[in-house]
Formats: sequence, structure tokens, C-alpha cells
Amino acid sequence: MDTTKQNVDWSKHPEVATDRLVLYVRKALPAPTMNSLKPLMLIEALSIPHSIHLIHSLQEETWLHSVNPFKLLPAMEDVDLYTTGDGTTQRRLNIFDSSACLLYLADKYDTDRTWLGRGLTERTIVMSWVVAYAAGLGATGEWWLKMRKPPANPDGLERMIDAIKVEYDVLEKRLSEPGQRFVALHDRASIADLAYMPLANEKVAAAGGIDIAMWPRLKEWSERVAAIPAVRKAIWRNERLGLTREEIVAQGLAVGDEE
Repeated sequence: MDTTKQNVDWSKHPEVATDRLVLYVRKALPAPTMNSLKPLMLIEALSIPHSIHLIHSLQEETWLHSVNPFKLLPAMEDVDLYTTGDGTTQRRLNIFDSSACLLYLADKYDTDRTWLGRGLTERTIVMSWVVAYAAGLGATGEWWLKMRKPPANPDGLERMIDAIKVEYDVLEKRLSEPGQRFVALHDRASIADLAYMPLANEKVAAAGGIDIAMWPRLKEWSERVAAIPAVRKAIWRNERLGLTREEIVAQGLAVGDEE
């Protein structure tokens, strides 16, 4: 569901679907957001019924601040209700932070634990890498993207890029272990791979002047994850969030259904 800037009370929660998960994102201009891609990948992988709601202004749409108090996207609301601290008020379950979105979706909808991990050992390995992402590449990458906007800070950007390279070194070492085809679990992708992939791929690395070929196992892994059908479809959707046909063409993207 979309909103317009005409005759809208930005303080009031808009009408959204109440019978399914709602994912709040922004329009994919001037570029798609990497964080919104994360929940989209798992939504596609698990075929979760959902609606997309576009946010036009994080500052003006003050109703969103109760969904994510940090005023950031993506955020989600699910169908479940919970009672607040006053003991009487019920509100819709809200989830914020892209890594928290992945953990929530996997915990609720991944019934066979393919993505979350089966048993304590697998879940612990997956969780360790997800938390390491959030504290490491996730935080560094977020600031790197912010610092690229004018006025740029060359010294700060260089430090961010150096930190990203350190993160790539860790991933390269992990993926160089015998039989380790994915970041957390050796035999299949998990939510850890979905967390890392948006900031660990050739396109994003090149934007920072980084040649990902310097980390060959990481490059192979990123291509392997991107080739997963659900991931490929999520990338396709994320690049086109909220765009008109004319805007899609102007961005040099294919028009029509994802192949």
C-alpha cells in the first residue's frame, strides 16, 4: 500500500493489511537500500504472505516512530498482538532493525529450521555470525554508506573502507575452511548469509573502490548466494520498490516479471 503527500495526516498510522505481515520500506530511489533486501530475501524464501508499504519521509511520518523508535527502515508489523506495560493496551507486534527482522521471520515462519539452524549447535553457529555481522560489517557498512553522501569525509571514508576489508578478510578465512560453502552452516545457506550478502558482493565492493577478486572465496560465495532463486527474486524486487515504469526504465532496469 502506498501513500501520497496530499491530504495526509502524517501522525496517524495509515491503513495497512491486518491479516498479513507488513514490511515498511522506502522507494528504491536514488538507489535501493541494502537493509530492505534482507527481510525480502527470507520472505521470498519462505513464501510469507505480506504487504509492502512505502515510507516517504522518516521525519514527517511520525506514526512510524512507534514502529521503529530509531526512525529507520526497514521495519515490520505482523498480525500478532501483545499487551503493553499498562496491562490493558494491545498493540500490533512491531519488529525493527534488519537483522532482528531476519531473526524474527526465521523464528516464526521457518518451521523446518532450514535458515535458522536445526538444533542448538546449528542455531548457535548461525546466531554467532548474525550478531557478528550486526556489530561488524553491518555497522561499518551503514556508516560507510552514510559518509559517502555530500559533504564527503575522505579520511573517514578511507577508515570505513579499511574496516570493510578486515571484515572481508574474516569471511574469506571462514569460507576457505574445508567444505565451508556458506558463512555459518557448511552445507546450506542460513540467515547469516542473507545478513552478509547485501554488503559483501562485487557491486557494493566496487562502489567503495574495492576489488572483491582479492577475496576469491568470498566472491564465489556471494555469487552462489545471489543465484538462489528466492534471493534473485528479492534482489529484483528490491531494485524496483515503488518505482513507476518510467523510473524503472530510467534506472536501466528490465521491465516486467523477474525471470
